[in-house]
Amino acid sequence: MDDGCSERALLLAKMHQLCKNMNQTFEAKLQMSATKLELLYQVSCGHEQNQQALQHSLNLDAAAITRHLRKLEEDGLLIREKRAPDRRATFIRLTELGETRLTQLMAQKKAFQKQLLDGLTEQELLNFADILERMLMNSTRSF
Repeated sequence: MDDGCSERALLLAKMHQLCKNMNQTFEAKLQMSATKLELLYQVSCGHEQNQQALQHSLNLDAAAITRHLRKLEEDGLLIREKRAPDRRATFIRLTELGETRLTQLMAQKKAFQKQLLDGLTEQELLNFADILERMLMNSTRSF
C-alpha cells in the first residue's frame, strides 16, 4: 500500500508546490495573474479579438472570461464593444494604457522566467521540456 511517501509521490508534491509558488510569486511581482496577462497578450497579437474566440483560445469558461475582461476594462487596459448589425458579438481591443502596461508586464515576465530558470543548462531545459510534454500527454489519458 502506498502511503503517499514514495519518491514519486514526493516528486509530484514538490511539483505541486512549485506551481503554487510560481503563481503566487508571479502575481505578487506583476500585480496581475498569468491568465490576465495572457489575455492582454492575445488581444494585442490580434489587435482586436472577438470575446468568444478569445474564450476558446484561452480555454476559459464564459463566466471567467467575462470576469477577467470586466476587471481589465475597469483598470482601463482594454475596451469591449458590441458591433452592428446584430450586436451579439463582443470585440475587445487594448487601450493605449493597456499597450503600455502590456509592454511593462512582458518585460517583468521575461525577468521572472530568467530568475526561475537561473542555473539550468540548455540540456537540462531540453530534458525538462521533454519530461513535461510527456507528463502533459499522460495527464490527458484516461485512468
